[in-house]
Amino acid sequence: MAILLNNHGYDNASWQAALAELLPEQDVFLFADMTPARRQQVEYALVWNHPPGDLAEYPNLKAIHLLGAGTEAVDADPATPDVPVLRLVDPQVLEDMARYALYWVLHFHRRFGVYAQQQSQAHWERHNLCASEEFKVLVLGLGMVGKTVARRLAANGYKVLGWDRHQAELAGVESYCGDDMPLAQADMVINCLPLTPETRHMIDAELLGQLPEGAVLVNISRGEVLVDSDVIDALSHGPLSRAVLDAFSTEPLPADSPLWRHPDIHITPHMSGATYARSAAKLVVDNIHRIEQGEQPFPLHKPGRFTNNNKV
Repeated sequence: MAILLNNHGYDNASWQAALAELLPEQDVFLFADMTPARRQQVEYALVWNHPPGDLAEYPNLKAIHLLGAGTEAVDADPATPDVPVLRLVDPQVLEDMARYALYWVLHFHRRFGVYAQQQSQAHWERHNLCASEEFKVLVLGLGMVGKTVARRLAANGYKVLGWDRHQAELAGVESYCGDDMPLAQADMVINCLPLTPETRHMIDAELLGQLPEGAVLVNISRGEVLVDSDVIDALSHGPLSRAVLDAFSTEPLPADSPLWRHPDIHITPHMSGATYARSAAKLVVDNIHRIEQGEQPFPLHKPGRFTNNNKV
């Protein structure tokens, strides 16, 4: 058995080290070093934003392990092989994303940006705040990411509203679904929606226009869920007061993007949830063992053909 590794330029070395420790007898081939003979050996692909069509060139492939939670790249590739496709959902990444969301909720609720500006002006002034339980945060998307974010915010005393396409009950969270989206109540909106045909460009002028004046938008999902021009317009003319963007339609974000220069936008380079190879590799290797033993891997995005006659 051999493994194909392509983390799209994001620290292949850490993954190589972790896999060498967990699977010392297995070959791990970087995509850049692939040869026709090695393609014959590969049984598992560990990839992120892999070139379309390439995975069809591995005749003995048993499963595709995505090195992230998003599935849009394989979903859009008609040549994706009919094998199980597995998302990477590392609890440490989920917790990091929840901490990122909490940081920005605290930042805007407690007006730390205002106080930073006052310091630069040697200006002393306190501002009245609403209590945390009166500061309403709407989490869009209650999958694994959204639930973790919502729980963390609720545990810190914030009023959390959660919306998903389907009803999702969550302790401490006021849940909504379908057409019932409580935008008018939200002081902040945190987008945790996956990118699908239904959510592409979902956060547009019409949706943003339903927010109250002064609302804040935080995007830790995918850039294409937003219409960038509509976000800029909502910042310039209302109702948005600030936006925090961590994911973009094109990454790295081009230097000529107007998002960089807008005074009311905070930009981070898709780092709200960092993947730690040491912990994440254990999840990947556990799934390899499950497949080799004829067991169901998890979390399964696309079942594909699955056989149980390959034992370690």
